[in-house]
Amino acid sequence: MIQPDQSILNARNRLIAMFLVLCILDTTLVIIARDKWAIGRILLTIVVMYFVLQGRQWAKWLLICICSFLVIILMAMVLLLSSKLSVILIVGSLMMAILSSIIPIYMIGSRDLAHYFSWKRQNYSQ
Repeated sequence: MIQPDQSILNARNRLIAMFLVLCILDTTLVIIARDKWAIGRILLTIVVMYFVLQGRQWAKWLLICICSFLVIILMAMVLLLSSKLSVILIVGSLMMAILSSIIPIYMIGSRDLAHYFSWKRQNYSQ
């Protein structure tokens, strides 16, 4: 089994760091908004991210869809309900929307991350 080089591991670590920031921000906003139903979405996203890190193609595309849908929902919520939301929820939602758009772009555009996913798939099949 060939070990990945440092740039590939750094790409994976950047993805994990972005995802952790997203989860922490999302959890904080859920607590502030007292939206208990969103906990299920957060848990689903964490499970999907686990499979992404295992190199599963379907999970990668599902996470990209979840993040894209999240951007649309958050932007619509801020635009339509901004008068009813606190400043903290507005700013947090905009930060989440930005991070939710950066993660899929990074997942699609990073060659090192693509090599990591390929390496994981190769090692999984053995």
